Amino acid sequence: MDKLFDLDLRDPRTEGRHLAVGLMHDQFLAEAMEAAENVNRARSGGDSPRSSTKRSGRGKARGRRGGRAGHTGRADRWSGLTTGMDTEVLALPSEDSLPLPRAQQNPQEMFEQNMERLSALLDSSPCPAEPERSAASSWSVRQQKASDRWEEARPYHLRCLLESEAVGKPLCCFCHKPAVIRCRECLPEQWFCGACDMHNHSKRPLHNRDSVVDGFFKAIPPSTCISRGETGIYATHEQDRILPTMPAQHCTCQVPSFTVEAGKPVILITINGRYDLHLPRYVCQTCLQQWAPDVRDLVRSGYWPASANASTIYTVDLLNTFQELKLISPGFSRQALAKMLEHRTLCAGRSGQINGDALQRSFLEFAYASFEKDQLCCDTPFTCPACTPEMVAVSADGNRKLYRFGHTGRSNDTPFFDGLFLAKDSEVSDFVNTIQMAVKNIKGRGTCGDSQWAAARETSRRASKLDEEGVEVAVCRHGFLLKALNMYRGEIFAYPMYLQRELLPSKAQFFAMDVACKYWPYLQKVASVIPALKSLTEMKPFLSIMHARAHATKCEIKWSGRNQKGAGTTAGEEVEQINSYLSRCALTTKYMSKAARVDMLTVHAMGWNHHKAETLHKALSTRYVKTSKRAEEEAERLSQLQKDLQCSNAMAVQWIAEVKEWAESETPVTGLHVLQQSIEGLHLGLKQQKQTLYRQNDSNKLRHRLRRKLTEDKKRLLQEIDKYNSLVADLSKRIDVALVDHSLAGQSTGAIWPWEDYGSVTIGVKKRLHDQEMLKTRLEEELPILVLEMAQHCTWLQNLGVALKTELARYEDENGLHCLLARRLAEVEERHQMVLQRYKTALGPLASVLLDVCEEEECDPMGLVSPDTSEDEEDAREQAT
Repeated sequence: MDKLFDLDLRDPRTEGRHLAVGLMHDQFLAEAMEAAENVNRARSGGDSPRSSTKRSGRGKARGRRGGRAGHTGRADRWSGLTTGMDTEVLALPSEDSLPLPRAQQNPQEMFEQNMERLSALLDSSPCPAEPERSAASSWSVRQQKASDRWEEARPYHLRCLLESEAVGKPLCCFCHKPAVIRCRECLPEQWFCGACDMHNHSKRPLHNRDSVVDGFFKAIPPSTCISRGETGIYATHEQDRILPTMPAQHCTCQVPSFTVEAGKPVILITINGRYDLHLPRYVCQTCLQQWAPDVRDLVRSGYWPASANASTIYTVDLLNTFQELKLISPGFSRQALAKMLEHRTLCAGRSGQINGDALQRSFLEFAYASFEKDQLCCDTPFTCPACTPEMVAVSADGNRKLYRFGHTGRSNDTPFFDGLFLAKDSEVSDFVNTIQMAVKNIKGRGTCGDSQWAAARETSRRASKLDEEGVEVAVCRHGFLLKALNMYRGEIFAYPMYLQRELLPSKAQFFAMDVACKYWPYLQKVASVIPALKSLTEMKPFLSIMHARAHATKCEIKWSGRNQKGAGTTAGEEVEQINSYLSRCALTTKYMSKAARVDMLTVHAMGWNHHKAETLHKALSTRYVKTSKRAEEEAERLSQLQKDLQCSNAMAVQWIAEVKEWAESETPVTGLHVLQQSIEGLHLGLKQQKQTLYRQNDSNKLRHRLRRKLTEDKKRLLQEIDKYNSLVADLSKRIDVALVDHSLAGQSTGAIWPWEDYGSVTIGVKKRLHDQEMLKTRLEEELPILVLEMAQHCTWLQNLGVALKTELARYEDENGLHCLLARRLAEVEERHQMVLQRYKTALGPLASVLLDVCEEEECDPMGLVSPDTSEDEEDAREQAT
């Protein structure tokens, strides 16, 4: 009996079943006890059987242990639950089958009878099994289950792989003769005899076929055919295969009837490798005129010539694939593609090499032709739709990784995209010479605080082994590439100045750089000598936010973009994201010729901007939602900071003014001040080196060397502190060495230098409040800026649609261009609706403002920009922002 009801109480899946068993056991056991008590009284001549109503004044009889008669304790019931149950189905108790009186019946037997009833009822209505818990709640469990399933299926997959190599005795899918050829590209009819193979694949030479004559699968080229001789032995022979092209008619016969023959050899290169085929030669049976497809016919058939005589051609699909691979993985080279194609050629039973140089030249020709085609569709690859016509900021920075060796690629070819993205070298050189002749330059790097900046140079020498030493790039705040130039003298101020002049028509409010504090005084000095550049000073300087933290504190407060009114949350670091992408191009471009490097970088830049344009509406809407949420959070933090500092609103305004006044004040250059700068620089360097000791160094040998340098720098710091304290007579103005040690150990965050005191509160505390106020203000400015950029994006798409409609009417007679413009117009209209819907969702109630701007904005169909707004509209917009 114990074995029949052996339940595992530790199993959580049976927890519900245990609870149900316990409840039903209690109920039926109480009923059994009550029935036994009634029968016992009836047989002894006592009271009549108890009714269901409760009698007043009398309770249930007590047992010998003081409990109610006929009542079993809970512990006894649960102990009996684990002993077991019988599985017989018993009938309800009748008068004849009632149990004996309690005095005459064994308690164990009575309990077993009740358990039999309970077991029968449980078996008649079994509880449903609980579903297993899903593993979707835990990533590690899901991965483990996936690994277990793969491990379990691995032997089966191996057997399937081995079975796929079995030839067997297949029959032709058409004539049911013994098959000798397998073509998986013809699935489900993959088996062919020799005759059916020649009939079906004479016009499908690009199919990869396998021979099964030798008892195994052997890849064969498209020109190989298999036939069975009279002796029953299979033999192979070669047959010319014709390149698949669109049929072209060059004769004037009204009823053309021509035959197709194999013409001159041609090499076709597809994503599957190289094919040695023949061009078709058409012969008219009426006038006997012969002709072959020209370049126009080949391009219409989806091919692109590798040379002027089209002896080698590529599929357009291969060139598009190569472009996508270059954009996704900028370090992917033409040699790698050529090797991959050669490997696929050998795997398919074909042979032949692929010229990587010819492939790159043909690819660049194709890219330039595609660019010209897009130009006819009013495409502007280096224009940001959200920054047209009003741009917030332009960010410029140099990329020293995009250099090119001077001994490679000495070609005199002219770039296809000369001057489109990368400025012409001759124009940049003339501009630099003009600047350096007009202004006396200072040699060496610029310094700000305790940092030296390689980009803060007025002049620099050329590298000996390099031709181009890098690229100076300018982008908008959305990451669109706008303009670039080749650097030949390092990062000098003349290069960003040239880009600033070229981007002057964009009407940018700010010009962001990582050394704006050094560049702007130099620009003002140059503008005072060259009046033509005075308009550049109308922009506002913007020190990129992340780089500003490495500048002097006063410089950060004065120049940082976080503290510039009207800049919003522009970071000024957008060019760093671009450089992280373009730097990977250097793996291939440093070995290219000058022209090929310019063209390849331009192709990469256009691909980057195309991706940015595709996702611009998502970026703006997401940025708006996050900025709205963060603005509320930072406002609460500012309020909490004021409470912590016990600073009222009036006092906060005063502190912020004092911080700005302190940043504008000139620091006297004395011997004591030089010591202060040296001490701060050593202290800051020690803290930074300690923070990065384990974070950026994984070598014990390197860490040992850094620890030794830390010891030397700390010794120098203590020497400088002793020297400073000896020069200060006032004891309260001396440096506390113990406080410095606590700061280096990370145990102190307050002011440690006596010259930091500014009134009753240190300047550091006031700067904390200043920075939080600036952050809140910039977030509030960002929201109207984003609304304006969304409106400009929608207006730009609207204007582009109008321009395409104008071009459609203009080129109505040209079928190819007309169809291209119609397709482009459909794409623009679809994108416009998608962008509007996205902005409606993000803006919510403010979406009506955006729609009003888009509907009321007048369109300039040829210029693709909205006309200049009136003064009243500008004033209203300034008030709204």
